[in-house]
Amino acid sequence: MIRYIPFLKAKGGEFTAMSALTPGVKQSICPFFDFPHKNPSYDAETFAAKTFSIVTKLKKHWGTNAEFYFDDLDVGQNLIVKGDQQYAYIIKALKGSQFIPVVALDRTKHNSAVVQLKRDGEIASAVVAFRAEQGDFEDFQSKQDQIDYDLSAVFKEFEAIDLILDCRVCSSLEVSQTAKQIAAFTQKFYAAYRKVRHVIITGSSIPAAIGDIIEVKSTMTLIRRELEIIAKARSLSEYELIIGDYATVSPFYSDTDLDPKLMQTVMTPRLIYPFNSSYFVARGASMKSGGQDQYVGLTRDLCKRDFFRQGYSAGEHYFYEKSKRIGKNATNGTVVKPSVVAHVTYMVLGTKV
Repeated sequence: MIRYIPFLKAKGGEFTAMSALTPGVKQSICPFFDFPHKNPSYDAETFAAKTFSIVTKLKKHWGTNAEFYFDDLDVGQNLIVKGDQQYAYIIKALKGSQFIPVVALDRTKHNSAVVQLKRDGEIASAVVAFRAEQGDFEDFQSKQDQIDYDLSAVFKEFEAIDLILDCRVCSSLEVSQTAKQIAAFTQKFYAAYRKVRHVIITGSSIPAAIGDIIEVKSTMTLIRRELEIIAKARSLSEYELIIGDYATVSPFYSDTDLDPKLMQTVMTPRLIYPFNSSYFVARGASMKSGGQDQYVGLTRDLCKRDFFRQGYSAGEHYFYEKSKRIGKNATNGTVVKPSVVAHVTYMVLGTKV
């Protein structure tokens, strides 16, 4: 039974984290992968190369027998890749896996690709996901005509719809108002389209720039507004709502091409660790000023905290080892996998939302 949907960037650390989850945790999730945003953006050649890398890693670390969602929301929508619209190119690359396509409002070329490839037999899934952002689900009546216009052809091709209500970065949203919008939209969408399989609520309290919430060389507790919204929405809804979140990165995370020397000046080590309905956030100094072994101190501090769950998952095991200087120093790249493993495991086994 699916209990939780982690929304993850389609990157190496996130994929290898899937391999490190226990079987029980794996069976309780259906990951949602977003093609990672890049600055500067992709051209057709780099997009094709990135797609090949993503599909190879996805099949290796998640496999081809379990469902997952895949979207390209964070990438510009106008690329033609080897003669195909970019999402069509992704769909064809994912053929043979249990891929659930994702559609949305105001994405005409993307949605048309899903319709055509479903008709052509390139999409095996009987389920399509409709991803509505916060501005889309504020009021069902104001959006119903557009939903019919943009998506009726899509919905006709599939047996079931997974409705995804995506709050994105929701730290500024009012909890009660947003929860009421979610409950009302869900009820009216069910009534209008009926073949709804799941309703998934997701969001994050982590901004695109970590410096917006925490200074260097400091720690903080960040209240997870997305969990408050989901808990309130569940209390108002007559339907089952599945919890989702963006794990330990912002929905607006972006890959940036920087000179390695500049990266040492601007990049800082950080840890984001869930407990109760909050995050523990720790941030170091720049690599240039603070050195390459700052994760020793960050993990040592984390492991001493009362809420640290020693032995809970492979993620906690990694943090404990780094706190004891076992193995190579941790880096911003190597902490992604254990952070995702610790987060996903806690969301499945530990959270009470």
